[in-house]
Amino acid sequence: MKAAKKYSTSSLGDKRLEVRYRSVIRQLSAQMNATVPQANLDWKAIKGTYRLWDNEKVTPEGQLALHFQEDISSLLQSKEVKERVLQISDTVELNYTRHRCAKHLGPLKYIKHRGLHLHNSLLVSEQGQPMGVLKQTFHIRKDEKLGKSAERLHEPIQDKESARWLDHFDCGQTFSQTQGLEVVYVADREADILELFAERSAPGMHFLIRSNHDRKLCDGESNLGPTVDTWASQGTYQTQVFCSTSKKWRTAKLEIRFGGLVVKLKNPLPHKQHLPPIALNVVDIREVSANQDQEHTIHWRLLTSLDVQSFQDAVQICRYYVLRWIIERFHFILKSGGASVEKLQLALPHRLKNAITTYSIAAMDALQLRYYCDTDPDQTIDQIGIDDLSYKVLYTYAEKRLNLDVRYDPESPPSVKQFCITLGRIGGFLPSKRQPVPGIIILTRALERLKTLVDAYITFSQ
Repeated sequence: MKAAKKYSTSSLGDKRLEVRYRSVIRQLSAQMNATVPQANLDWKAIKGTYRLWDNEKVTPEGQLALHFQEDISSLLQSKEVKERVLQISDTVELNYTRHRCAKHLGPLKYIKHRGLHLHNSLLVSEQGQPMGVLKQTFHIRKDEKLGKSAERLHEPIQDKESARWLDHFDCGQTFSQTQGLEVVYVADREADILELFAERSAPGMHFLIRSNHDRKLCDGESNLGPTVDTWASQGTYQTQVFCSTSKKWRTAKLEIRFGGLVVKLKNPLPHKQHLPPIALNVVDIREVSANQDQEHTIHWRLLTSLDVQSFQDAVQICRYYVLRWIIERFHFILKSGGASVEKLQLALPHRLKNAITTYSIAAMDALQLRYYCDTDPDQTIDQIGIDDLSYKVLYTYAEKRLNLDVRYDPESPPSVKQFCITLGRIGGFLPSKRQPVPGIIILTRALERLKTLVDAYITFSQ
């Protein structure tokens, strides 16, 4: 759907592989719901896709390096990015129990459930624009490690599954130093790891992590939770939050407290005795005036290395954490919102990992399109890279076949919101007050149908 770009650098070590990679990305971006044979109708393209994933020269790291050069680098130069970006990190479980590759994978929650854990870090602007995938880590758990969490307490962090959080944090530090940008590492409670806090060395690298432990303070007597509970409220703030239970957005009124503390380990194990006390700021966010029938009320206790000197600083921290929702939507696209990577029938882990990375990069188009629709709906489609042919085919089809009040005018391209609504109509979307613009699932379905229409138009125009 987006206009073609020109590239000259090499990250996969072979120009021909990169040409094939770009072709596969274009096909899958436009047809996320399709299988590989459906997305590539000719045998040569189908075979080329599978050979790409099977090639030993092609790795997830190489794909992400190419993705950074071709997609992320240009966005880092845009007006959206000033001096700071967010690195939002989280893990998703992928289940392949009934697939051919299951014998090569590890246990999930139960020994008979086979799959892998995928840890992603997305780069996001302060305004919430998804820019791309910075790093991916695949973890296949060993059978003998299942149910041994108590024993792993005595292992150094490098030998634990939790090391992925530090690996991604270190990647963010390297990115911060090479790009000359401030990076805020945003993560949920699983990343509340003292080793991660101590890992921070680059002045432009910061963390923003939801508290999971009632840590001991430096005085050796007080604890983090009871101390924060004594702080007075500094004000209230309203924001939109996504309810995972009802799958709807709602307005939440939040009460904010903030202050600085120094935390430490009370009785550190031998392999943790080197960890020093860590000075950090705490922003405590609690929902007030919640509905009585509401299942969950918000209480976020956020730990950060960012300066929090005023109520406005605390609100900014809250905004950053709310943007963590973006990686939840990204994982939704991967699992069931379009890419459906759990349905991939690839026999070997190397092929499977390559395919997941390819789909991850392809999924960014749908995520970015929805972002533009939500945040800057009035800008025109040519400003975000939607090509004229897609616009022409969509609006001609919508006018002639769907009888919509739209018309193709190359001199006056529509806004992003108008385009998304029209695009959604060919995917079965009907706008309403409750849902004025199509969601991710409908957008991916509609993009697939638009690709078919564009292909048909090109075929019959020759």
